[in-house]
Amino acid sequence: MLSSGELEAAHAPVAILGGPDAERDQLVSYLVSAGVPAHSVQRLSSPDGLPPLIIITGDNVAELVAEARSVPALAEVAILALVPAVPATWIANALAAGASDVMSKPVSSGLLVARCRNLIKATRRDVSNVLTRINDILTANGDDAEALVQVLHLTVASLGFERASIVAHIEGSDHAFVIAASDAQPLSRFTLLVSDYPELVEAMRTGQPLLIDDVAAHPLTASLADTLREAHVSAIAIFPVQWRGRSLGAIFLRKRSVGVQHLGTRGIELGKLIASITAAHLRHGPVLEGLRDQTHRISRARYEAERRLRGIDSLKEHFEAGADGVVVLDDAGRILFVNHAAERITGFARDGLLGSELVDLLPTDQRVHIGDAISRVLAGVNVEAFDLELSTTSGSPVWVSASTSTVLAGTGAVILAFRDVTAERALELELRSTKEFLERLIDSTVDAIIAADLKGRIILFNQGAERLFDYRARDVIGKKPVWELYEPDGARQIMKMLRSTSHGGVGRLEQARREIQINGGDTVPVSMTASIVYEGDREVATVGILADLRERIRMEQRLLDAQQKLQLSDKQALVAELAASAAHELNQPLTSIIGYVQLIQRQSVPDAQHLRAAGIILSEAERMAEIVKKIGHITKYETTDYVGSAKMIDLDRATSRLAALEKPDGDESLTGEFAAVAPPPGLSVEAEVPRTPSLGDLGDLATRSGDK
Repeated sequence: MLSSGELEAAHAPVAILGGPDAERDQLVSYLVSAGVPAHSVQRLSSPDGLPPLIIITGDNVAELVAEARSVPALAEVAILALVPAVPATWIANALAAGASDVMSKPVSSGLLVARCRNLIKATRRDVSNVLTRINDILTANGDDAEALVQVLHLTVASLGFERASIVAHIEGSDHAFVIAASDAQPLSRFTLLVSDYPELVEAMRTGQPLLIDDVAAHPLTASLADTLREAHVSAIAIFPVQWRGRSLGAIFLRKRSVGVQHLGTRGIELGKLIASITAAHLRHGPVLEGLRDQTHRISRARYEAERRLRGIDSLKEHFEAGADGVVVLDDAGRILFVNHAAERITGFARDGLLGSELVDLLPTDQRVHIGDAISRVLAGVNVEAFDLELSTTSGSPVWVSASTSTVLAGTGAVILAFRDVTAERALELELRSTKEFLERLIDSTVDAIIAADLKGRIILFNQGAERLFDYRARDVIGKKPVWELYEPDGARQIMKMLRSTSHGGVGRLEQARREIQINGGDTVPVSMTASIVYEGDREVATVGILADLRERIRMEQRLLDAQQKLQLSDKQALVAELAASAAHELNQPLTSIIGYVQLIQRQSVPDAQHLRAAGIILSEAERMAEIVKKIGHITKYETTDYVGSAKMIDLDRATSRLAALEKPDGDESLTGEFAAVAPPPGLSVEAEVPRTPSLGDLGDLATRSGDK
């Protein structure tokens, strides 16, 4: 089996693997006699390092070649496969598995030696090519981030690792900087605390490559083994980057699997050369110059941080004694100190908060407030108290009222004190919601609602009041006294009614009719209810609800007119019906009376004594016929005074349409004729139309009388 953890490199002898021992020994003798170091191995394991060439023979050549190529360290090592001449598939299978060259057996010593020397030279040329490419990249691009990443990719491929990074360090600094990494974006940089990387410190201190075969077993990394394994790191190689004895940093190589012996002498030398070339291009490059400035800033920041901490220590007892939460922030908003009250309010432990940013506990829309507050406090200006919504460990946020202090502003720190106001803000929100609901309710009311304090200042004037009075609320509230809205002395009368017991009880005014003065001076009748607002037993305000009565009064008047017209119409209909009935019933007896009187007159001698009485009867009967005629022509209900308060129908006025119903023009023979009442429109009353009896009629009457 091939084991990458057991491979060595550099000036090691050629390794001959596979086949029987005798065959391997024969091949060794061929090479050694020609001055080429070689040895026979059961497996690729040699204390002299990684072999410059591997010769594989035997019956399973293709399998061994494929297994060797599966080891990352052997990816660039030349492999010579010795296979039988027939069948030809042996050669194809070996080359497909990854063999660099193939020879058919049996082999001659001279040809074998020549092939081996050529393959070893080609391998050395590959190493030279790697260094040349790295130098060309750095010469063309300097310490450009993308160029450094290309160098790392070449280093990883040539030295058999998976990941690599270049760590820059300024002497005397506690921090190091990852300026390039094969597994990160080219422009990404990371700051490291040097004390957290003891293996890096050791490599830069000694100036020698540091190879860690297993991070769990090495004394420098054993305590960090779990963390490194979580990061998929099992083996590490560090090559210091130095220039004229001064450390500039290191090249950090990592791999998932255990083992770095595959580097051998050749790999270690190649790593040193890559580190030297890199140092030559970094020594005066802008990257290190920028890092020197950054290191200076970090040192300055550390000094300021220490000064802040001394200031915090002097106030710590004061902070802990208060019931309010206190946090101290630096200029970037990071938390430097947290008191116990702040821990209690948020639920977060102090260790979890220190070093984190306060904005992490805030919703996105409130984070800008913290940045503004920090800037103003550091400028020496205190900020008015403001509310913040802080996240808690319970998942439910708390509302706090925060205030600032400039006591530590000179050291670059901001004191932020806060107290829990969650309950108060919830109550305020509820009250505000209730107030807004009531305002919407009042404004949506059709009636006018007006409230005023006891000095007469208007404090409420809803939209209904705006419509009724034709004033805008903004022109009335606090500007116009309430008594100017009522008729003269009206407000005083209303207050008297409110304070009496006769209008609904003290403090209440049941519905009453009043008059108000609207914009423009017009007087408008309203229906009003009112009450006094009390605080305890003390009067504080009055409120009135007014409904416009103008339309109601107009409707009532129209209804009254309609009722009167209906009553008159009913009377006229009654009179018309009565007139029709009277005309119908009186016409018959009057006709008979007139006819018999005329008969008597004609049958009597001229000097008969009864003729005078008969003439009077006839005259009165005709006058009665004229009256019946008028009754039949009544068209409207008209009365005149009778006796005392009694009334009777005025026939002359009630029969104004009589002319339209007179007899036809020129018919003089109908002087004494009268007709029945013509029924008013809408009435279906049949009336007989009497006429003056003729002589024939009188003869008939006489005959009927004689018969009787």
